[in-house]
Amino acid sequence: MSAIPSDTRDTEDPPEKKLSKEEELKAIEFERESERKCNEKLQDRQRNLDAKTHHPPESFFRKLDSSVKKNSVFIKKLSTLTEASKDKLAHDLNSLNLTKYIEEVVTAICTAKIKMQDVNCAVHLCQILHRRYPDFSSLLLKTLHSSLSNINKDDKVSRVRIELRLLGQMLVLGIITDQKEGFSLLHNTLHNIVTNDKEKLEFLPAIVSFVKHCGDDIIGVTSKPNKQLIDQYKIRISHMNILPRDKQQIFYDLMKEYITAVIYSLVQLHSRLLKMLKANKKTLYMKGEISAERVEEADKLTVQYNKLMVNTTTLGEMLDVSLPDLPPLSIVDEDDCTANQNDGNANLSNTELWEDEDQRTFYRDILDLTGIIPQILYKKDKDKATKEQEEKKRRQQKEKKDDKKDDEGEITEETIEEEFKKLHIDDEDDDEEEEEVVQVTTQQATKDNSKDNNAATTTPPTSNSTITISNKAAMEMYLNKLSNISNRDLVNDAAQEFCLRLNTKTNRKKLIRTLYGVPRNRLDLLPFHARLVTTLAPILPDVPQDLFTLLKKEFLYHLRKKDQSNLETKVKNIRFIGELTKFEICEKSEALWFLRVLLEQFTHHNVEIACNLVECCGRYLFRSPETHVKTNHLLDQMMRKKTVHNLDSRQVTMVENAYYYCNPPDRVAYVKKDRPPLHQYIRKLLIKDLNKNNIEKVLRQFRKLPWKDDDVAMYAVKCLCRVWMVKYNNIYCVASLLSGLAQFQERIGILVVDNVVEAIRIGMEINQPQYNQRRISEAKLLGELYNYRMVESNLIFNTLYLIISFGLLPDGSNPIDPPTETIRIRLILTILETSGQYFEKGSLKKKCDLFLLFFQKYLLGKIQPLPIDVEYSVQDTLESIRPNIQMYSNISGVEEAIAEISPSLKGAFASVDQEESDTEEGSSTETEAVEQDESEENRGDDDDVKVNRKLEVVKCEEDDEFKKEKSTDCDSALIPLL
Repeated sequence: MSAIPSDTRDTEDPPEKKLSKEEELKAIEFERESERKCNEKLQDRQRNLDAKTHHPPESFFRKLDSSVKKNSVFIKKLSTLTEASKDKLAHDLNSLNLTKYIEEVVTAICTAKIKMQDVNCAVHLCQILHRRYPDFSSLLLKTLHSSLSNINKDDKVSRVRIELRLLGQMLVLGIITDQKEGFSLLHNTLHNIVTNDKEKLEFLPAIVSFVKHCGDDIIGVTSKPNKQLIDQYKIRISHMNILPRDKQQIFYDLMKEYITAVIYSLVQLHSRLLKMLKANKKTLYMKGEISAERVEEADKLTVQYNKLMVNTTTLGEMLDVSLPDLPPLSIVDEDDCTANQNDGNANLSNTELWEDEDQRTFYRDILDLTGIIPQILYKKDKDKATKEQEEKKRRQQKEKKDDKKDDEGEITEETIEEEFKKLHIDDEDDDEEEEEVVQVTTQQATKDNSKDNNAATTTPPTSNSTITISNKAAMEMYLNKLSNISNRDLVNDAAQEFCLRLNTKTNRKKLIRTLYGVPRNRLDLLPFHARLVTTLAPILPDVPQDLFTLLKKEFLYHLRKKDQSNLETKVKNIRFIGELTKFEICEKSEALWFLRVLLEQFTHHNVEIACNLVECCGRYLFRSPETHVKTNHLLDQMMRKKTVHNLDSRQVTMVENAYYYCNPPDRVAYVKKDRPPLHQYIRKLLIKDLNKNNIEKVLRQFRKLPWKDDDVAMYAVKCLCRVWMVKYNNIYCVASLLSGLAQFQERIGILVVDNVVEAIRIGMEINQPQYNQRRISEAKLLGELYNYRMVESNLIFNTLYLIISFGLLPDGSNPIDPPTETIRIRLILTILETSGQYFEKGSLKKKCDLFLLFFQKYLLGKIQPLPIDVEYSVQDTLESIRPNIQMYSNISGVEEAIAEISPSLKGAFASVDQEESDTEEGSSTETEAVEQDESEENRGDDDDVKVNRKLEVVKCEEDDEFKKEKSTDCDSALIPLL
């Protein structure tokens, strides 16, 4: 059996390339090495196949050691054979007679816990045993057959991998002499794996190992790297031809079927992993954190995918099968992330970070002191520069990690305790040094003064003492001036003054303590102090750092203490942190962490503290693109906690105000109605122009309207009825305008009065609080219409009685007017305030007195006591129209008073009752007489008490024309309008 050139199935010759001399030598060397290895295997195979007829005689074994002890020791060594012990085991094997222990030897080899690198040692020992003992080959095949014929899911992959490779190499080297039975066992084993392992791919490493070490000899396929060598260097790679082409094709088809299933599983796993990574990245961007379960699941899936990718790539190269192009996992579709960011910041496209230019200037246009202050006045040595660079790198890494604190999961008390312990403040003050300097300079000054006194001369104090004392006094004056800083210029001047005159370590600590100890009731100073710190930051980086450390430490201290005191101090602390956030002294991630900590314990003072933080810097964080999504998530979480927690109304209002201050609700753009020019002119006259000074002018314009046009007339009536669109104090102007207009357009007055009365009744039927202001305006207009003699007193009293009795049931209850509602009381008070002053004589006074009794009965039917504002309104109104009215404290007293006054008023109201009864019976003659008497009596009373408030008719050129057309137009236009 000879070596043959490798199969070049499905290969194409690439274009010719010029090879260097070194590459040609390497290719030739590889070809020779391949041929040498192939020849060695062929020689070993031939010797192993011929060994069944050339076994040693029995006399050979008599010379060897047959002791039980040494044979047992050797068999134990076989169970732990390694490549390092190959020579030692071979030497022991050559000196022992294992004829009686051949079965134990086979069992020890097949069950040995060996690794892949130790398989060659096992094959070498098997060759020696096969050539010496005739039963070894059959026992080995039998043992492998019993182990590989029933592979199930409980079998370990490592054992199957070792045994499958052993079987393949034993067949290739001819150690198993029954080739037909051996290849049949190999085929059945591979077929069983391929059939049952297409989904889980548990035995993929075993298949890869088999194809890698035995594929070219059994399957007859050249690997892809070897093909590239053949195509590139035009060399020949030899392999053994132990099976015919059709048999090799059978094994190749099995492997091709298996790798197809493997590739399909790889694509599915890649798609699943990519989808999970995208979802995790989106979750991280939207919420700022990912649950530990999802992270662990993604990590496991990634490890699984990497292992499958390595095995699939190796198997594909061995079988010369191309894999599909899959995008790398490191690129998680940046387009999707960009789309998510665009979606998350879509509502920020037309929103500025600051409210106006002045606010932007205050927080961003900071004075650059490095160009003003000489470098000799501040230290910036290498250590501080290095420290600052490390700090910047740390911040950048922290931002890239997307807020590590948010990824740690739930914030517990242990987390807060750890954060508190991390904070370190250098509290060692230099007061001792300063005191020493002051003492030395004072002593020197005393000595100089004594010498000067002895010499009878006076000299100024030494320069050193002057500088020291003035420096301390100047610092005190400087700190006192900080409470008066109120604009940007004063902040800039204060920063320059400190750097030029007061920049010492002791003064910096005093400055930090002063800024930190700002009075809790001076919240107005916080923005200016934060700007001062920001201005000093480039020159004195320890000032903002130490100040923020103090504020954070105080925040965590109050959070750990959980007391319900010092609320103003807590609010001052968190608002100072918010101001530093807007100046970018405090990182945005830190501010979000503070808010998240407060939301984790959203009770008591933490509610107000969180609301103050949101009000101070929430809008800035919400409008910043890099923190918009996280801030939005935390704001939504705050609103959900408001619903879940049992907060009082004040806290609920604070939470809602803070939320809507940062994220105002989307308002639908007001769509302006497209009105005809004439309609717009009517609205302008009535809503904008009408007031007490131009009633006559507006009346002239109204009289000039084309009243013959039904559309214009109806729209004018509509506007006159919608009196709530007019200022409340100008409602009497509408009544005055309507009174003057009714003299020329009588139908307009009738329509307006009917609509107002009907609107009052509909308001009582609907009884919606959103229409209360409208109903009060309508009641006001009705009273003003009576004042301008547009309606009679009967209509006013009928409306008043209707208000207190509408919806009343026989049992005294009123479902549409609960005892807790006071809107009807306000309607009655509005009418009485407007027209009650004219019910002072005659029958009108008696009618008003009787109604006031019923009104008191109605008031006593409400839940007592009445709201304080309603009670005061009742008292003021009744005192204005009836100063001496008797107020009853119970319903029985009111009913007795009504019973006493009713007989005396029976005769006075007989005409009214007769009028109503005659109207129902249709007696027109008697009704007209009663109406005439009542009208004359009422009008006479009205004339006696009516003040001269009626608008005088304004004469103009159009009066005659209106009077001529009045008789013809009124009848024709009134019918369609009604």
